[in-house]
Amino acid sequence: MAWIEANGVSIHYKLEGKTGPTVVLLHEIGGSLDSWDGVVPDLAKKMRIFRYDQRGFGLSEKVRAQYSIETLVDDLQALIAALDLKPPFHVVSLAASSMQALEFQARNRAGVGSLVFCNPAPGVDPARAGALENVAALAEKEGIRGILPSMLDKSYPPTLSDKETYENYRGRYLSNDPVGFGLAFRMMARTNMAPLLAGITCPTLVIAGRQDFIRAVSVTEGISKQIPGARFEIIDAGHFMPTTSPGALLALLKDFWKV
Repeated sequence: MAWIEANGVSIHYKLEGKTGPTVVLLHEIGGSLDSWDGVVPDLAKKMRIFRYDQRGFGLSEKVRAQYSIETLVDDLQALIAALDLKPPFHVVSLAASSMQALEFQARNRAGVGSLVFCNPAPGVDPARAGALENVAALAEKEGIRGILPSMLDKSYPPTLSDKETYENYRGRYLSNDPVGFGLAFRMMARTNMAPLLAGITCPTLVIAGRQDFIRAVSVTEGISKQIPGARFEIIDAGHFMPTTSPGALLALLKDFWKV
């Protein structure tokens, strides 16, 4: 079964791999569980991989009520309970989903085996909130195509991957529900989980993309320095590193987990 009711919404998910530790993959705003296609098959040989389309994205229910980061973590916890997934959980987040990873770890310190942050965005400075609200309003007014110049065109230049990979990602991005996209950006505009970085107690890997034009390597490195004992790595990748550089990301994950 590929859909399940959790925390009041219908969620589309995939559970792959039969044995080994449980890996939870959290996709980016504008992405879907498909964002992880390049790393899952190999990881699933030795680990159990759980990924899902977050509320409002992919094939999950398209919501209309504003939600918070706490709501998204409630979704994750409801999914874990419904599917009877067992800790420890190895959580991999991408960009803004790092906020969910931080809240989830704060709630479940004993149950999180490790954290991986890919080009993380752990919080938004209040000074930037207005800009994110403007993106949300533009998406709602003009649709996803209306925000391409300020969003995808800047975060994913076509030269970062082969043509087919780029066109597939762009097509999925354009298929997003504009209202759902706006809700996610409004949520992000009001959220700052960065204070939780210093309280992380599990092994942590922070990865920067050398060709990430949205989040500079120095910014990601600065985030890693706020986490006690975190390992910091740089790979030749763009902002959406599981899509643009799945091989390099996969190699780092396997080394980090020793699988």
